[in-house]
Formats: sequence, structure tokens, C-alpha cells
Amino acid sequence: MLRPPTPSGFDASRAAERAADPTGWRYPDAVRDAVHQVIAERRDIRRFRPDPVPANVLQRILEAAHRAPSVGLMQPWRLILVRDVATRMEVRRLTQRERLRQADRFDAQAGQFLDQKIEGVVEAPLGVVVCCDHGDPGVEILGRGTIPETDVYSTACAIENLWLAARAEGVGVGWVSFYRPADLRELLGIPARVEPLAYLCLGWPDERPVRPGLESAGWGARLPLADVVMEERWRDDDAAPLLDAARGPNRIAAIAARDRSDQLIKPAGSLGALEALIERWAAITGAAPPPALRAGVLVCAADHGHIIHGTSLFDRDVSTQVAAATARSESAAGVLARQGGHTLLVADVGLARPTPPGVRDLKVAAGTADFLAGPALSPGQVDAALQAGADLAAELADDGVGCLAVGEIGIGNTTTAAALLCALTGADPAAAVGRGTGVDAAGLQRKRAVVRDALERHGAGLHVREALAAVGGLELVALTGAVLEATHRRLPVLLDGYATAVAALAATRLDPAVAEGVLASHRSAEQGHRLALDELGLEPLLDLRLRLGEASGALLALPLIAAAGALHREMATFAEAGVSGPR
Repeated sequence: MLRPPTPSGFDASRAAERAADPTGWRYPDAVRDAVHQVIAERRDIRRFRPDPVPANVLQRILEAAHRAPSVGLMQPWRLILVRDVATRMEVRRLTQRERLRQADRFDAQAGQFLDQKIEGVVEAPLGVVVCCDHGDPGVEILGRGTIPETDVYSTACAIENLWLAARAEGVGVGWVSFYRPADLRELLGIPARVEPLAYLCLGWPDERPVRPGLESAGWGARLPLADVVMEERWRDDDAAPLLDAARGPNRIAAIAARDRSDQLIKPAGSLGALEALIERWAAITGAAPPPALRAGVLVCAADHGHIIHGTSLFDRDVSTQVAAATARSESAAGVLARQGGHTLLVADVGLARPTPPGVRDLKVAAGTADFLAGPALSPGQVDAALQAGADLAAELADDGVGCLAVGEIGIGNTTTAAALLCALTGADPAAAVGRGTGVDAAGLQRKRAVVRDALERHGAGLHVREALAAVGGLELVALTGAVLEATHRRLPVLLDGYATAVAALAATRLDPAVAEGVLASHRSAEQGHRLALDELGLEPLLDLRLRLGEASGALLALPLIAAAGALHREMATFAEAGVSGPR
């Protein structure tokens, strides 16, 4: 048959041909089956190998996304490639925070929810943020007039195209949904007219699941097709609803730790949070925790000017007395440090009274000023306290300790911690301020009023150095410096209670990479502690309702960490035991 000439890029078929063979546009069976296989085997990947995706493979995947259908050919998708590990670490912190915040929504399933791995932001070598550029609302787009959301729908098609193309290449994709879009927008400088729809992790998968992850975990199951298909009209029924780069984590070591955990004689994942602990420790240090772990225990002591407003039941003399008792190994932290063979260093960075015997004298000032009358600290005092903490952490690290356990002593410092948390995050004082050393209802209201007044004077959502000067405490600032120094040295930092968590949060605001190097020993009875841990994206190892401070909770968690290391090193593998492994 003679064919009229057809310009390149236009349909060369003819009506007669289409009528004679309506199925003529179909692919051969093998190609069609491959398409359906890709769709059926698309998976949400959470575990990734560190190997980079070759440029030519990535190019094909991105081109597939860019070939997505779009209403009015508006092509609203915009793709941000996130390779920088520091940025990915900050995204991971956002996801970990939201994971902990959302756990309670699942009631009886909360524990099962926390067992799910929800992201691979840092271990995947690449993140792709898929955005929808809503464009100029005054510009008319064909087909968008009655359904303005078609730009979002079109962008969703680009996501699916990318995902299927990646599956065909053997590249894993994981969709991260645990973050607040406003936080991601701020982090990546995304303009207001643009909506971030998806953070996708891309990389070679370190798992090859045959079923969706949540289905394998027993979280849910795919509904029968008949439950979601309706003829002609909607029908109601009872069907279930659809469900610094150099300081970044050592992913090679972390994956090696995970690989060994998978080979040990136990069901996969059966050690629960201990497996995540071992992997995180390896990411920090390059190895699993040693069975015998000697910690450097740093306890910083200081006083607070705001206690003149009745924010504590005790006066400043008590801070000095507790510091002296700790140095003599008579307090809880002193006893636990001596019992565990740990190195204890108690430092006076801001006690109002003279430094007692046995306590290191690094006094920056005799306590902070009253933050209702003005800034608690001068910029120079902030710098001096940061440096003091860094020097103390460096001293302990040079002594060869296996981790840094941090604690604090300071009458009134739960009020300071709450004020600093609110200044950094905008948290409500009603949620951040607790009873501290046991104040009554009237005392609690007094503490909350003091924090509210301080925030009204100094503001909330401050830059970290401004917040430390406005409402900080000298021991909290020193611990901030210590956390920075230790994590820069790849020395794991084990946090104690509320005040240490807020100090670590301040450190992450100065350097986001810090978040990868800290662990939470426990969650205290102080209600703001949970807020601080959520901000850090940390799940505590223990929950004993402690309110003691002084690094006591961190010291109690150290044997658990050492035990996890012993299990990881000394348990046999299935191959060593001569068995085939779980089926």
C-alpha cells in the first residue's frame, strides 16, 4: 500500500489499518509482559547500597519522569537532585522527628510502627525532590480551569514514571512522607509558588522484596480489585479503606553491621531497636559497640539567674554541693561511673559559689544573668562556654574513651532548657515546661509564666547563638560545645536528660551533621524532654521516668549498648552453625 508522506513526529498510521486491526498498537507479548512485570514488582525501597548510580542510568530515569503526561502540556514537575550528605542528614533529622511525633497516632500499633524502617535518606546516594510548580495563577492552562489540581496530578504521574523506569533499571526508589513540607521548603530554598510533593531516595537496593514492605510486616494487605472497582456509579459498602560530607555517617560500616545482623542465628529484625543501635554506632565509629565500653562522662555545672523568680525549690548552694558530691563519686552518676570503670570529669563552667575540690574550674561567670531583665549571657560568654565544652570533650577523647556520656548539674536548669527549646523551635511553654525537681502546681505555673515572659522579651525561633545568649545556661552552652567537638571526632555522644537533649539540639543548629553522632539514653519524666528528642529525631533506649540528671540515665544505658555489641560480635551466623537459616 502506498502511503502519503508523513512529517516526522506525526502519526503514520491510517484509518483503514486501524479499523482492520484495532490491537495493532499493542506491544509484542514479551514486551507487554515486561511492562506489567515492572508495575507488579515496583517496591518502596528503604535499604540502599552506597554505590553511586551511573550517570547514564540516572539520565534515563529522569527522562522517563519528564515524559509523564500533563494536562495542557503544562509540565509542572521540577526535580531537585540532592547529593550533598549534609543536606540529606538534615532531611533525615526532619523525618526522624516526624516519625516519633506520629507514633502515638497508631495506639496499639505504635510499637509496630516504630519497628518499620521509613526512610533511607542518608544511605541512598541520591535524593530527588519532586516539586509541582503551580506557576502564575493568571495564566490559563488548557484543561485546568475546572480542576486546578491537575498540575499536582500531572506531577504525580512524573513520580510514577520515574519509579517504574528505576525498577526496570534495577534501581531502588523510596518515597519519604515523614516530614513537614514547610521544613523541606525552607531547607532547600523552594519558593512559595512551588509545592514539594515527594522526597524520593534513589540508589541500588540493599533488599529485593517480593512483596510490599508493610504487607510483609503484617501492617496491611492489598485489597481485592473488586473492592475498589465500581460500575457506573459510586457504591457504599463496608470495605476497608486503602491504606559535611566527610563527617557524614560511615555507610560502608553501617551496611556491614546490618549485613552481619541479617546473618546471625535469629529471625530478621528480632533484636529490634538494638539492631538500629548497632548500625547507627557503626555509622559513627566504623565498628559495632565493643563488648566492654569505657565512656568519658562529662558533667558540666552552672547556676541560673532566673531562680530569683521562684523557678526552683532549691537555692544555688545546692548546685555546688551536688557537683562536689559527684566529683567524690557519692552521687548516682559518681557511683555508676565508678562501678562501670568510666572516666568521670565534673567541670564548673558557671557555679555561683567557689569551685569545690575535685571539680575542674573553668568558670566563665558566676551563673547567668536573669533573662527576664536582659540576656542571660553575653556573646563573649557564649563563645567561652562553647570552647570550654569543646576542650573538655577533646581531653576525654584523647584519653581513648569509647564514647562521651554527657550530663549537667544546675538548680533551675529545666526552666532554662525549656526556654531554650522554645526559643529554638517555637514550642509552647505549656508543653515544654515541666515540674523539674518536683515543684507543685503553683510552682509549675510560675515556671511557665517565667518562660513566657522571657520569650516575649527575647522572641522565639531565634538563631542558635542568639537563643543561647538570650535564655541559655552556661552548662548547656558548654555541653553544646562538647557535643560539637565529640561528633566532629566521630566519638558517639550519649545524651542524658532534658537539658542535654536541648544542648544537642543547639549543636545540630550550629552543625546539622551533629545529629548523626548522638544517641538518646533515656526519656525522662520531664515533659519537654520528649519534644526535644522528637526535634532531634531520636528514639530513647530506656524509659525509666528518671528526673535525676548528672548523666545518670546515660550511665544506665551504657551496659545495654555494650551488651548489644557483644551480641553482634559473639553470636554465631547461620553459616557458622551449619544451618540454612530461617525460611
